[in-house]
Amino acid sequence: MARIRSSGTKPENRLYQMVRAILGGRRRIVRNVRDIPGKPDLFIPSLGLAIFLDGCFYHGCPIHGHIPKSNGAYWAPKIARTIGRDSSNARRLRRMGYRVWRFWEHAVEGRKAIATAAILQRRLKKLLVENGS
Repeated sequence: MARIRSSGTKPENRLYQMVRAILGGRRRIVRNVRDIPGKPDLFIPSLGLAIFLDGCFYHGCPIHGHIPKSNGAYWAPKIARTIGRDSSNARRLRRMGYRVWRFWEHAVEGRKAIATAAILQRRLKKLLVENGS
């Protein structure tokens, strides 16, 4: 458990590279902002956008998430709390006026990364148009 990192992971770096490639140098992208609820993996202040990249195991992915057979009494409530905390933090951020986007870790790996990049490009371009940029 001690070796599991919460920031600077390969999937997080891939997501950052995708967003950076789309936005170019026009926007500041801040990583792992600690003073915002939920500590978004990427935060774009000028767009009011918080992007989270959720790990499949810890955040209960419906495709890849599972409860381990050993010590399930520990893991089931832990994962359920994480899912609840994710929802709560998203609501708090929206009340603060931020947009919240969530992606699963598997969405930036392999072939799915191409589809995710296309989704990001479409959504970011739409945001830029809305903001008059």
